Amino acid sequence: MKDLASLQEEFQRAVIDGDDAVLAELVDTSKENRAVLLNVYRNAYTERLVEFLSNDYEKLYAYLGEEQFGQMAHGFITANPSATSNARWFGVRLPEFLRETEPYRTLPELGDLAALERALNDVFDAPDAPVLDLADLTVVPADGWPRLTFAPHPATRRLDHPTNATDIWKALHNEEAPPETKILGETRQVIVYRSGGMASFRPLPSDEAMMWDEAAKGVRFSVLCEMLSIYGGEENAAGRAAQHLQRWISSGLLTRFELES
Repeated sequence: MKDLASLQEEFQRAVIDGDDAVLAELVDTSKENRAVLLNVYRNAYTERLVEFLSNDYEKLYAYLGEEQFGQMAHGFITANPSATSNARWFGVRLPEFLRETEPYRTLPELGDLAALERALNDVFDAPDAPVLDLADLTVVPADGWPRLTFAPHPATRRLDHPTNATDIWKALHNEEAPPETKILGETRQVIVYRSGGMASFRPLPSDEAMMWDEAAKGVRFSVLCEMLSIYGGEENAAGRAAQHLQRWISSGLLTRFELES
C-alpha cells in the first residue's frame, strides 16, 4: 500500500494529466467501476477551469454564449494544461490562443475582446506605485523640460485592435446587444489603466499613441515634441505634447520623471 502523499500525487496526475496508473490503487463500488468514478473528478476539474475562464473573460462569455464559450474553453484547456496553482494566471494565454487557433483566428474580434479583458484584469491587479502629479513637475527648471523622461505606471497596458472590440465590450458592459463586428480601416490604439482603484480604458488618437509608445521607451520630451511635429505638423507641436502629458498625469498613467543630464 502506498503512503498517502504518493497516492495524492498519483491521483493529481490522474485528474490533471490523464494518467490512469492510480486506477490500480482504487476499488470499484457497488454502483460504478473505478474508471467511471475517476472521470467524475476529471470532469469536475475541467469544468472548474472553464468557470475560472468565464470569470476572467466574462464579456467574452456573454458574447459567445454558454455553449460556444464552453467548447472554446475545453479546446483551450486541452492545448494549455494548467501549470500553476494560482487560478488567476491560468487563462492568461487565451487571447493568443484565440488569435492562433482555428476556427477562432478567423474571428479577430474574439482575440481583441479577450486581450482587452486580460489587460483590464492585469491593470487592476498590478502593483501599487507612486503616481506622478502635476505639482511634482514644479521643481523642473524651464531649461530642464527638454531633458525630461517619463516612466509609465505599472498599472498601464497598450493595445492595438484591428476590430471594434472596444465597442463590443462597452455594449456588453451596458447589457446591450453588441454591434456587428467591423474590421477597422485603421488599427484602434487603446490605453488601459487604473484610476481611482478601477480599471478603465480609452482609445488614443494616433499622435498620442505614438508619443506614448516612445515616451514609454524613455525618449526625451524634446524628442517627443520633434516627433509630434513630424507626425502631426509643426504647428504647436510642443503644446500638443504638453496636452497629452497633462492628460496622462491627470489619469494616473505615469509613476515618475527623470531629468537627464
